[in-house]
Amino acid sequence: MTLADLETEIVRQSRRRQMYSGLAVLIVAAVLISGFDLSNSMNSGSFWNGLGQFFDYPAGLLGEAWDTGLFGMAELLWRFLPALIETLNIAVAATLLGGAGAAVLSLAATPNLGAPAWLRLPIRRTLDVMRAFPELIIALFLIFVLGTSPVPAMIAVAFHTVGALGKLFSEVNENIDVKPMEGLASSGGSWFQRIRYGVIPQVAPNWLSYFLLRLEINVRASAILGFVGAGGIGTELRRTIGWGQGSGDETIALFILLIGSIVVIDQLSSWGRARLAGKHGQGEETEAQTAHGHENRVARTRAMVRRRTALTALAPALALGYLAYAWVAFDVSGLLASARPERAAILATDSVMFKTHVEQSLRTGEVAVAIEGERTATYSRDALPDWVRADGETWDVDLGDGFFATIEGPRLRVEAPGYGVITVTATEDALLYDLPSGPPPAWLRTDPVKFDMRPEIGKRIQASRAKFEIHRYAWGWENFWFPFRSPLWGLSAGEVWSLAWSDDRIDPDLSNAAFIFDQFWTNPDWMHGEVFKALLETIMMALLGTLVAAFVGLPLAFLAASNFTPSLALRFGVRRLFDLLRGIDMLIWSLIFIRAFGLGPLTGALAIAFTDTGSLGKLFSEALENVDDKQIEGVHSTGATQLQRYRFGVLPQIMPVFLSQALYYLESNTRSATVIGALGAGGIGLMLVETMRTSRDWENTLYIIVLTILVVFAMDALSGWLRRRLIQGREAREV
Repeated sequence: MTLADLETEIVRQSRRRQMYSGLAVLIVAAVLISGFDLSNSMNSGSFWNGLGQFFDYPAGLLGEAWDTGLFGMAELLWRFLPALIETLNIAVAATLLGGAGAAVLSLAATPNLGAPAWLRLPIRRTLDVMRAFPELIIALFLIFVLGTSPVPAMIAVAFHTVGALGKLFSEVNENIDVKPMEGLASSGGSWFQRIRYGVIPQVAPNWLSYFLLRLEINVRASAILGFVGAGGIGTELRRTIGWGQGSGDETIALFILLIGSIVVIDQLSSWGRARLAGKHGQGEETEAQTAHGHENRVARTRAMVRRRTALTALAPALALGYLAYAWVAFDVSGLLASARPERAAILATDSVMFKTHVEQSLRTGEVAVAIEGERTATYSRDALPDWVRADGETWDVDLGDGFFATIEGPRLRVEAPGYGVITVTATEDALLYDLPSGPPPAWLRTDPVKFDMRPEIGKRIQASRAKFEIHRYAWGWENFWFPFRSPLWGLSAGEVWSLAWSDDRIDPDLSNAAFIFDQFWTNPDWMHGEVFKALLETIMMALLGTLVAAFVGLPLAFLAASNFTPSLALRFGVRRLFDLLRGIDMLIWSLIFIRAFGLGPLTGALAIAFTDTGSLGKLFSEALENVDDKQIEGVHSTGATQLQRYRFGVLPQIMPVFLSQALYYLESNTRSATVIGALGAGGIGLMLVETMRTSRDWENTLYIIVLTILVVFAMDALSGWLRRRLIQGREAREV
C-alpha cells in the first residue's frame, strides 16, 4: 500500500467513525425522547404534573429532622447503629464468600491462564446464571425455606456476588502480562505457582477495587433485603418510609447511616488500591532519593513486595476469622436445625410439575377432577383422565406404582404397596383410621383433623373433615400452549402444524395460523402476551435509566476529577453528590418517586438513573484521573480550544471505559428493573411478585425467572458484541 492509499484509507475511516458517532448520537437522542414519552404515558401520574411535587416528600423529611434537633438526631443515629452493623455484617460476609468463589471461578474461566476449553464455557454460563438472579428473589425463596433471619439475605447476596465479580475478575485476568507466567513455567513452576506468583500480584489491585465496589453495592442490597424480612437497617426503612407522617426524622437518620457507610467504603477502596499498586506515599521525592534513585527504587520495590506478601498471607486468615464470627453471630447452626427442607421440595416440585386434583367436598358430596384445582380446567364426567374412573358414587384413582385410592362417600381407602390398606372415615368430629399393624412409614401423617401421605414426589393424598384430595403429578407446565377450553388443547405439535395450513377455518374471522397464535398469546393461565409486554417495559426502564445516568454522569465526572477541576470545594461537593445518589438504593428512590410521579415504568427509569448517575459518575471520574496528559498537550499545541482538547484528547481515552461500564450497567439494570417493578414500577417484577404471593403458582414464577435470565443473557451478548465493535476495533475482531 502506497502512502497516498494509506492517507485515503485513514481519511475514509475517520469519516466513517464520524458518521457512526453522529448516527449513534441521533439514535440515543431518539431512544431518550421516545422512551420518555412512552414511559410517561404508561405511568399512573404525569411527570410534568409530579415535578412540582417532587420536593414535597424530601422537604417533609428534612423538616421533621430539623424539628428533632441535633441531639435528637444523634440519639436516633445511636439507636439505629445496631441495625446498620447487622446490615454491614450481612454485606461483608456475603462479599467475602462471593469474592472467594468469584476468584476461583474466574481463574478457571479465563482462556489465557491455561484453563481447558471444556471447563471455561460451563463456568462462564454458570456465572451468567448466578448474576442474572436478583438478590431479592433468591432471598424470598430462602426465607420460604429457612425462615426470617439475616442468613437468607447473606446467601442471596453471596450467590449474586459470585456471578457479578466472577465476570469482572475474568476480564481483569484477560488483560494481564503473561510473561511472568511464562518465566515461572520455564523454571518448572506448577500451575498453582504460576497463578500465585505470576497472576495474583498483577490482578490484586483491580480485584480489590472491584471487591470494595461490590461491597458498597452489597451494603445497599442487604439494606433492601430487610424489606422482605432479612433484618438489618432495611427492616427499619420499611417501617419509616411508609405513607404515614411522623417518621421523617428516623428516615433521615437511616439515610445518613447508609450514605456514611458508603463514603467510608469508597475511601477505603481508594486507599487500599493505592497501597496495593505501590502508589501510597510516592508523591514527593527528596534530594537523597534523587541522588540514590536506583537504590531507593529497589528498596521501595522490596518493601512493596513484603507488604503484598504479608497482606496475601494475612487477608485469608482475617477473612476466615470474620466468617467464623458471622457463623456464630447469625446462629447459622440453629437456623439450619430449624430449617424446613420439605418446603424446598414442594417449591421445586411445583415449579417443574403440575398436578391434577381429584377432590370431593364432604359437605356437598360433589367430586371434581381439575388441573391445578382450577374451575376453568375441570374435566367433565364423561371425559375423565384414563387413571380416574367413576362408578356411581364410587371414584377409583390409579396413582401408579401400585398406589390406588378409592373415594366412596365419607370413606377414603388407599392401597399402599409395602405397607397395606389404609381406611380413613370422616365424621363431624374427627377422622377415624383403620391402619395396618406395625409402625407407620415416615411419609404418613395421621391425626384426628388431618391425614397426609406423600410416599413419592408425584403422589399425594390428603383428608380433612371437610374434603378428600388426591393429587397426581406430571412433569411439565400445564396448559402452557393453549387453555384447557381451547379447541387446540391436547393436540400434538404435528396436528397443530397441519391445522395451521388447513383451509378449514376454526374461527371464520381468523386464519388458522392467526387463531393458533391468538390462543397462545391470550392464554389466561400463562398470559404470554402480558408477560412479554411486561418484559419490554422492564427493558425500557433499564435502557432509559442507564442512558440518562451515563450522559448525566459524564459531565459531572469532569467536575469530580482532580486533574480537570482545581477547586477542592467543587470536587468535594460533586463527589459527595455521587455518594448520596448511589448510597440510596434505586428501590428506595423508586419509593420516593412513586409519591411524585405515581406507579409505572417512568418511576423505575428515574430510580435507576439517580442511583447509576452516582455509580457511573464515580467510575468515570476515576478514569479521567488516569488519562495520559501527553495526548491533551499534543492537541493543545495545535491551538485547539478547551472543548476541542476534551473532544480529541480526553474522550478517545475514556471512551472504552465509558462504553464498557455503561453496557455493563445496562445488563445489571435489566435485572434491577425486575426488583423495582415488584414495588410498583410495573414491568415483569410486578407480575413476578404476584405469582409468588399465593405460594401456589411456582411454575409461573419459574417461567418469569427463566425469561428474565434469557433477557439478561441477551443483554450480556449484546454488550459483548458492542464492546468488541466499538472498543476493540476491526483488527481485534479479525484476530
